[in-house]
Amino acid sequence: MIRVYVLDDEKLVRRGIIGLIDWERYGMEVVGDSGSSEEALCFLQKNGVDLLFSDLEMPGLSGIPFLEEVRRQFPRLHIVVLTMHQEFELIQQALRLGILDYITKAQIEEENVDAFMQGVRKRFQEVEKAHQRQERKVETDRVYVWELPDCGQVQAGARRLKEKGITFELLNEASFLLPGVNGFEALRETAGQFDTERSALLEIRQVLGVPYNRLENVLQSAGRRRLFEDRRPGDCCYTYSYQELLEEREGATREEVLRLSLQMAFMVNDESYKGGMERIRTAMLSAEERIAVFYHFNLHWSGFSGKDISRYFEETGNFLWWYQWREWFDHTRSLVLRSIEGTDAELATMEGIHRAMNYIRENMDRDITLEELLKLTGMSKSHFSRKFKELTGKTFVTYLNDMRIEYAQKYLMETSQPIHWIARQVGYTDERYFRRIFRERIGENPKQFRENCKKSGWRERK
Repeated sequence: MIRVYVLDDEKLVRRGIIGLIDWERYGMEVVGDSGSSEEALCFLQKNGVDLLFSDLEMPGLSGIPFLEEVRRQFPRLHIVVLTMHQEFELIQQALRLGILDYITKAQIEEENVDAFMQGVRKRFQEVEKAHQRQERKVETDRVYVWELPDCGQVQAGARRLKEKGITFELLNEASFLLPGVNGFEALRETAGQFDTERSALLEIRQVLGVPYNRLENVLQSAGRRRLFEDRRPGDCCYTYSYQELLEEREGATREEVLRLSLQMAFMVNDESYKGGMERIRTAMLSAEERIAVFYHFNLHWSGFSGKDISRYFEETGNFLWWYQWREWFDHTRSLVLRSIEGTDAELATMEGIHRAMNYIRENMDRDITLEELLKLTGMSKSHFSRKFKELTGKTFVTYLNDMRIEYAQKYLMETSQPIHWIARQVGYTDERYFRRIFRERIGENPKQFRENCKKSGWRERK
C-alpha cells in the first residue's frame, strides 16, 4: 500500500479530504495527518511515508520554503500540493521542485477526483519504477527489448509471453525488457506473430553491470537512430552490443543535408549521390526535422521531377525507416534523370537553369524579366534561351505562364478564395487577362473549372 500523510491547518478541511477520497481504491492508506508543518516533519522523520498531500498556506514554515525543506530531508517522498485557488506562480515554483501533482480543494469534492487520483497513482508508480531502475543493474551479459507500436499489441504481447512462460517486465509503456536467459530464436518466433513492420526485437549484448536507467536512455537515443538506419523490409530483429550503441557516430546536420541534396551533382553523378545518401542516412535529424528537410528537397527538384508537391505528405506520411525514404529518394532521382536525359547541357549549365526554374516558382506572383534570370545564371540571352528550352521543353514565357496556371488550378481546387485573389497570387494583376489565359490553356474559365472540380471530385481531375 502507498502510505499517505495529509497536511492542512484547517481540521475540517483535512477531515473532509480524508473522508471524501476512497484511498483503498487507489492502493493507498492514510497513516497520519496534522495541521502544522513542524508536526508533519517530526512524523515524517519517525515513520515511513510515501506520499504527502500538503497545503501551501499554513502557520509557521509553509509554502515553497516548507516544500524545499521536505525535499531536502526526504528526497524520495512524493508530494501532491493542495491549494485553495489556482495560484499559478506558487504552483509553478512547486512544479520546479518536482512535486507529483496539484489539486484545488474544491476539485476534491467534484466527480473528476477519481481521474485525478488515478493519475497520481500512475505517476507515483512511474517515478518509483524509475528510482528502482536507477539502483538496479543488469545481471546478465545480454538482454532483449521488444518494442510494440500500441497498447493493444502490448497487452496481447504480454499474454503471449505469459503463455510461453517467458519472464519479462515493462521497460516503458510500449516496450518489454526480457532477461538474457531466454533464447533469441524463441523470442524471434513470438515477435514474428505481431506487426513486424512497426515493432522491433533487439538483442543487446555486453550489458552485464549496466544500470537499467542508463540502458533505457541509450536505447531511446542511439538505439532508435541505429534501428532507423539499419531497418530492412520484413525483418524486425536486430543485434547490437552496448558499446556499439555508446560509440558516437558523426552525423550530418540539417544544413549539410540541404546543401548536399540540392546540388545538381548529387542528382546526376552516381558517386556524389551514393556518398550524399550515406551522409543523409546517418544525419542527426528528428522525425519532424526529416520531414521538413526532405520537403525542401522535393520542392527544389519538382521542376525536373514533375512531382505534385501537394502530395508529399500523402506519399511520406507512413514512413518509419530509412529504407522507405531511400526508395522515395531513388524514385525522385530517376524522374529527374529521365527529364534531362538526352540533353547535352553541362553540369554548370543545368545548375543555372535549375536555379532559374526555382526562382520562377518562388517569384511567380510578380513580374519576372528575362534580364533577372540572365543575371541570376550568368548566361547570355541566346545561350540561356536555348538551354532553358532544351531542358524544360518550353520557352521562359511559356514555362512561367504554365506554372502560374498550374498553381491557379490548385488554388481553385483546394481553396474557396475569390478569382481576383487567386489571379494576384499567381502574378496576374489584370483579372480579365488571367481569365482569358486560363481559358486558352484549360478550355474553361476559372469559375467553370472550380464548379466542375466540385462535381467530379478534384482528385480525379488531377
